[in-house]
Amino acid sequence: MRTSALPLLTAASLLCMGVFAQAQNVITVPGDPVELVNGVNDGDANSGPPPAAEGVEHAIDGVTQKYLNFLDLGSGFAVTPSLGPTVVTGLRLFTANDAVERDPASYLLEGSTSGFGGAWTLISTGALALPDGRNAGGSIAIDPAVHFNQTVLFANSAWYTSYRITFPTLKDAAAANSMQIAEVQLLGTVIPEPSTLALLGLAGLAWLAPRRRAEHLGSHLHF
Repeated sequence: MRTSALPLLTAASLLCMGVFAQAQNVITVPGDPVELVNGVNDGDANSGPPPAAEGVEHAIDGVTQKYLNFLDLGSGFAVTPSLGPTVVTGLRLFTANDAVERDPASYLLEGSTSGFGGAWTLISTGALALPDGRNAGGSIAIDPAVHFNQTVLFANSAWYTSYRITFPTLKDAAAANSMQIAEVQLLGTVIPEPSTLALLGLAGLAWLAPRRRAEHLGSHLHF
C-alpha cells in the first residue's frame, strides 16, 4: 500500500498550528504601533483628549500607568503587534489606580489583516467583571500574579496582523467621566514562518520514510 506524503505534511503543519493556538502568550510588546480609538461622551462635561500622562500608549506599555479616555463609551485602542500574524484567544485586563466606576464593563475585539485602516472582523465580544481592587499607577512592571486583573478566554482560529479593542459600556457610566484601564494584554500565539512549517513537514517525511520501507519489505515477503 502506497502512503502519500502530502497529507502527512499537511497534518504536521496543522498539528503545529493547533499546538501553538492553544498557547497563551502575550503577543504585544511596549512600542508596538498603537492608535487611539475614541468613543462617545456619556453626557458629562469632560470630552477632551486623554491627559498627557495617560495616553493610549499606556494600554500596552507593560507597566501600571493607565490609559484614560474622556470620550468613554466605545473607546479603546488599535494595535499592530510587531511579532507579525497572530491568533488571539484571550485578553487580560488590569485595573487602574482609582475610580472603579470608570472600569470597562464589556469588550469588543476585532481583527484586521490590512492595518488600522482596513476592514475589521469581529473576534469576540462579551461582558467584563473587573475586580474592584486597584493597581498603583506609575512605572511598576505589570505582573498578573500580583496585580488585579481579569482574564477572558475565547475560541478563535483566525489570524490577524492588527487588533482593535473597544469598551462599549462602563461599570457606572452615570458616575464616570471617562474610561480607564491600566493595561490590556492580548493572549495567543504567533503564526509560524513558512520556513518553520517546511521544517515540520520535513520532520514528518523523516518519520514516514521508515514506515514506507517497512511496508515495501512486507509486500515482498511470502510465506
